[in-house]
Amino acid sequence: MRKNGGLSCRLGLLAITLVAGLLWPLCVPAADPGGGLTVGDLLPGSEVTVPEEEVKDRFFGYMIGLAIADAYGSLAAEDFAHVLGEFAGKTSVPFELIDGVERLKGESGDPNLISIFFLERLKTPVPYSILGYHPGSVVADSTVRFYEYYVPRKSVWLSRQSRVTLTEVHIFAIYDGWVVVDIDAWIDKLLGGHLDDTWLNVLALFKYEGDWHGLAAGYGPSGEGRSGVFNFKTNNILFPTPDHFRTLGPYFRNFVRQTKGVEAPVPSHGNWPGK
Repeated sequence: MRKNGGLSCRLGLLAITLVAGLLWPLCVPAADPGGGLTVGDLLPGSEVTVPEEEVKDRFFGYMIGLAIADAYGSLAAEDFAHVLGEFAGKTSVPFELIDGVERLKGESGDPNLISIFFLERLKTPVPYSILGYHPGSVVADSTVRFYEYYVPRKSVWLSRQSRVTLTEVHIFAIYDGWVVVDIDAWIDKLLGGHLDDTWLNVLALFKYEGDWHGLAAGYGPSGEGRSGVFNFKTNNILFPTPDHFRTLGPYFRNFVRQTKGVEAPVPSHGNWPGK
């Protein structure tokens, strides 16, 4: 049981991180709320890509480069093909499934608006296997939209005596459309219910001790919280989640639901009492 529990937690984090691979880099964040391009502009090309020694995966490097450039605008599918064609073999993100992305500046202090358009309702296999079998799929609406909140510096308390300090924090709350990691039923049954579907409500991008990290968080069907953290420099999941990051999942989930009052739409399948 202990072995299965550890394996299921690891697979759960891998699956959540796949969703992050599809969505984190597409949420083009603002480095400075006062800057940016105007609506209708194309986003910059690959010249803004962050060096590989800072962000290993070239797609992530490009998108984080857009964060630093504080770029507003859009990219259609053909633009992705032109900008990202040179990254073949240097990214694990299936960007060919994306029809376009858009980032619009919020007005009068409102959050920025991020939209991701897939070619159709997304369903793509989880690209990690157990005994040679992919344990499920990532399923999403054809369009997923986010509110974007920017916090230059944030300290999250771990206990009464300690806290973790994050910088350049970008929080993306899903407000339209939905994203689910859909685990196959027999895998769930085999692992005793430890691995189950995850419905996402928030993504976050931040720096910790100089390195870019990403977090994806949401809920299981019975309402339990779930999250995973990714280090962009080392290009891997932080497993097990380090103690200093364990409170981040609850913090970001609560931030969007309680502080901002944003509720992610319930998926069109399954039972989600966590709503």
